[in-house]
Amino acid sequence: MDELPYQAALGVWGSYLCVLINALALIASFYTALFPVSGDPPAAAAFFQAYLAGPLLIFLYLVWKVYSWFTRPSDRPIWVKIRDIDIYSGMRESQVLVSGQGMSPEERRHSIEGMERSEKKPTGFKGRAMGVIRSVI
Repeated sequence: MDELPYQAALGVWGSYLCVLINALALIASFYTALFPVSGDPPAAAAFFQAYLAGPLLIFLYLVWKVYSWFTRPSDRPIWVKIRDIDIYSGMRESQVLVSGQGMSPEERRHSIEGMERSEKKPTGFKGRAMGVIRSVI
């Protein structure tokens, strides 16, 4: 991570925080659509008018995924494994010096793969849940 030219100020936890805030906003929108602030009894038409954000968000995400998959399937697959993401192409000369002078991209990738193999993967419910969240984000 130290070799990347830009790092988010809050790191990975900032991404989790943004997902949480967005989820809370959708939940609050759902609640106010289901139980209007005006005190009116719940009605289906009023609910769908008020909670257009949820289905619209899901629809737009799916449309983008399908569109990008059909227009450019080679470089925009639906699922990309983390180990297949290339962060070394186009690296600046100063970054190459930071990551080790004279180190070829293959040596760098090999050392990263070795570190990944030696890391313990979390197990149990929490580990699987975090894995799902990371793959979605």
